[in-house]
Amino acid sequence: MSRQAKLTAGPITAQLVRLCLPLLAANVLQQLYNIINSLVVTRYIGGDAFAALGVAESVMNLFIYVITGACMGASVLVARFFGEQNFARLRQQLFVSGVLIGGATAAAVLLTLVFLRPLLLLIQTPPELMDYATSYLRIILAGMLFTFAYNYLAATLRAIGDTPAALCFLLASLAYNLAAAWLLVARLELAIRGTALATASAQLLSALLCLVYIRKKLPFLRIQRDDMRMNGTLVRQTTSYAAVAALQQSSLYLGKLMIQSAVNGISLASTAPISAFTAATRVENFSQAFGISGCESIAIFVAQNQGAKKYRRALSGFLRGSVMVVGIGFLFSLLLFFGGGQLVLPFLDGEAESAALGASYLRLMGCFYFLSFMGHSYVGHYRGIGRMNITFWGTTLQIAVRVVLTYALAGAMGLDAVALAT
Repeated sequence: MSRQAKLTAGPITAQLVRLCLPLLAANVLQQLYNIINSLVVTRYIGGDAFAALGVAESVMNLFIYVITGACMGASVLVARFFGEQNFARLRQQLFVSGVLIGGATAAAVLLTLVFLRPLLLLIQTPPELMDYATSYLRIILAGMLFTFAYNYLAATLRAIGDTPAALCFLLASLAYNLAAAWLLVARLELAIRGTALATASAQLLSALLCLVYIRKKLPFLRIQRDDMRMNGTLVRQTTSYAAVAALQQSSLYLGKLMIQSAVNGISLASTAPISAFTAATRVENFSQAFGISGCESIAIFVAQNQGAKKYRRALSGFLRGSVMVVGIGFLFSLLLFFGGGQLVLPFLDGEAESAALGASYLRLMGCFYFLSFMGHSYVGHYRGIGRMNITFWGTTLQIAVRVVLTYALAGAMGLDAVALAT
């Protein structure tokens, strides 16, 4: 039995909670991919490999968040057409978005593989980390089409309110990733290549599970021959929604790539700042999963009600969702401020210098962390009503300030400059 949900009638708060909980679990599980790889690399390979993983993931995450941004942007149209119950238009939009986003992903992967080493040199990757980072990224980038396929299908399921299905498939792939990473690294001794192979194949598994589920349980989403047309109006709409959402995410992570370069630059005497930043980013990404889940829930709720022309209900959903999301943000502010030092320890294998740097970073972040969750609430609202340009300019301004202040302060303050700039 499919579990798609119409959000245009019924108790708003209960619907938001039911929508958000599977999204939250899915986003937390996504972060566990990186956490698993980090723990396996730290335990079985060593500190340099862990630092290289942080450098490599600054490149990998640029791809992942552009892909997820584009898929989330396009899924707003899916939610709107689902709210209208216009299934023919919905299927056409799925075909258009698959061709556009999938084609762009393939082109970007090919280009990055050709210029991978110059890119790593551009962000000041230390020589002792170069081989590790290159080996990892070649495999991860080759599997990026699997990452696109999963995010494209999962975003579609979430847009129609079927958040539990995407969660189940992600849980299965995470279990596989854990077993595969241990086997390939600890037993077959494939080093950092083993973690990359485990992650790429896990993404393939989750994409295949989504595809089989849609074909068997959701017949109104099956793209037929008549749907395979590059409708001009849908091409323009999808390009607008997906491109602006992708630009928003790319500006965020291009900024993070530049910040990674600054962190690499202050690590000439020791790789401790890179390790500390990588560990602290693991903790931060985990907590951000809560804000991102709230953002997605608000966007889906608002988009469906916009499609059904229930504008007052859409606004009420945004306001109630914001209260929940910002409240969670205050809790994480307290957690990072008082417990950041303990949270980075599992990733650093007793490295005292790295642990002290990571604790200081998270303590400073905790002072203002709730503001990020406030931002997530507004992003969800504007994404749901189709005003992607507002979220794009807000994100671009934020990351520009962050990068400028990081470079201005890093020489005097080291890693703490990154936290204060953020």
